[in-house]
Amino acid sequence: MYIPTAQSVLTAGLALTGTYHKPTEITSGKILDYAVESCIDASGARRCTAPFLVAKSTCYEIAWSTAGALTHTTAEVRDAGSGEIVYYRDTDGRWTPGKGELVYMDFKPKVPATGNSTVEYRVTTCE
Repeated sequence: MYIPTAQSVLTAGLALTGTYHKPTEITSGKILDYAVESCIDASGARRCTAPFLVAKSTCYEIAWSTAGALTHTTAEVRDAGSGEIVYYRDTDGRWTPGKGELVYMDFKPKVPATGNSTVEYRVTTCE
């Protein structure tokens, strides 16, 4: 006979109410940071993420890493239509957009004489 524990009952209850949920991956991948002001450079290397939709008042977790000893890369979330920056981060963190829109991300090197580094990124919904 199965007797549920208090933890399993609580977890099931939270899942049914929608309070407990796993983060959903929105986008992820590897691209070059952009030392040139273009999503695709002359050699055909991708310099920004593919566009993705964000929803108003939804929390997103943005994380990235760049290989190298002296690298520091910032993330710029840009409107896909206008190219304007709608959000900017120096470190991994959370973002809750004020409106739903189609966006993409660029990664900019902030250490002089660096660039052309591979950036691994991931955007998920918050827990």
